[in-house]
Amino acid sequence: MKVKVFSIGLEADMLEKDQMVLNEFLTTVTFKKSSTQFVEKGNYWSLLVHYDDNEITNPVSLERISFEDLSTKDQQVYLYLKEWRTTKAEKLQQKNYMICHNSELIDLARFKPSNLDELKQIKGFGPQKAEKFGDDILAILNAV
Repeated sequence: MKVKVFSIGLEADMLEKDQMVLNEFLTTVTFKKSSTQFVEKGNYWSLLVHYDDNEITNPVSLERISFEDLSTKDQQVYLYLKEWRTTKAEKLQQKNYMICHNSELIDLARFKPSNLDELKQIKGFGPQKAEKFGDDILAILNAV
């Protein structure tokens, strides 16, 4: 098991940036446990994350493409996924990027995984994220 320390500032601009860094890291590893400590002098949270490296080290998409590079059908799938993400973020009271980044939605629309194992091959979808959102995403992809 490995350990990494994060600082989460409480100022609005730092909070969002620090959360994004933490969330991006968590999509690349298997989370085991964490502990936190508030640091009054610096007005931030110190977060100790215990994790294991993911077994899957070669995600499906190594090259990044943009929305415009998608086929017309894939663009429509992307828009459905983007609408789902907005609804899910509102329901969970989170920022959209905390659910899925645009690049992840593009990869989903492009590769259209048909099961959880294939979903975990998409960059950014580790076991936890696939488990949390996989059924919703697969339902959308199977419906289009």
